[in-house]
Amino acid sequence: MNNKKTILIVDDNAFNLNILIESLRDYNIVPALSGLIALEVLTQETIDLILLDVMMPDMDGFDVCSRIKKNENTKNIPVIFLTAKNDINDIKKGFDVGAVDYIAKPFSTIELLSRVNTQLQLKSYQENLRMQVDQEIKKNKLQEQIIFQNSKQAEIGELLMHIAHQWKQPLSELGSVNILNTMFISNDKIDLEKLQINFTRTSDILEFMSKTVETFQNFYKPNTKNSFFDLISTINKAINIVSATFDYENIKLNINKITNPTIYANQNEYAQVILSILNNAKDIFIERGISQRTITISIFTQNNKSLVTIEDNAGGISLENINDVFSPYVSGKGNLGIGLYLSASIIKKNNGLLTVENTQEGAKFTITL
Repeated sequence: MNNKKTILIVDDNAFNLNILIESLRDYNIVPALSGLIALEVLTQETIDLILLDVMMPDMDGFDVCSRIKKNENTKNIPVIFLTAKNDINDIKKGFDVGAVDYIAKPFSTIELLSRVNTQLQLKSYQENLRMQVDQEIKKNKLQEQIIFQNSKQAEIGELLMHIAHQWKQPLSELGSVNILNTMFISNDKIDLEKLQINFTRTSDILEFMSKTVETFQNFYKPNTKNSFFDLISTINKAINIVSATFDYENIKLNINKITNPTIYANQNEYAQVILSILNNAKDIFIERGISQRTITISIFTQNNKSLVTIEDNAGGISLENINDVFSPYVSGKGNLGIGLYLSASIIKKNNGLLTVENTQEGAKFTITL
């Protein structure tokens, strides 16, 4: 396999071409007697370096170099001007149009080989760097996909848990109604009026359970549109999702409505960030066995910005660097911190900021938009 680098030499003087070909015999050489021929060669050959004369008929070297650098397919090929025009203004113009070096004629073969080798090495380093960057970008995209997938799985788990808590009381009621109906039917004399009342009650309970599922579906439905919305109603959407779970876990939720700002963002995403922070606090309460569990949500404006703070009394975040709680796979509760990582990303996408600080009793998250 031929690993030699390929150099395109552009000079309208055949004698000069022969000298350069001899001097650079350790490389693959492609000669061109004009700028137009050189541009045509670049559409057909893979070139690693270009040695370019300035003074040529029809199209001078400056124009050729300019066209090379404007072409997406050739702009990264290093160009060295090799010319008798060594005026300072010509040298400046050469670099201005994109050349990486400028060698004046007559030249030393040793100097020529040294500069050619240097530029080829630099090009090799740049290509390796671009490959590494591309690989890192691909790895980051894969990591984001894994994080998103894990987040979706966690989201489904949270959804089922909240539905289970929402349905706990209705299912208990259905069981009680079913026992009563069995008793009525078992009697020799059936009380149709009481049966009708119980059937109506059963229907109402089932309708409530159906609406619960519909509410959850609407809450988690993907929505990419931004709109104007008020914060209190949006926060209430998240609270409606966790209300039964919070009752079950004995978590008291206080709402401090100082103002009710209207903001422009993705309402669905904003509500899900509120839900994520509330779920995170709930998990901390359970993990640490906190008995008196309180979360306070405050809504207000400051310096023409809307602020929502969510503060708990669960003891705070134990990470050495508290901001690490927003990093993927890191959290203050010992498990995957995907929820808070995505929450910070969502708020940033909506031109806002999600921050956290420890208070005397716990952690306080602040959403600023």
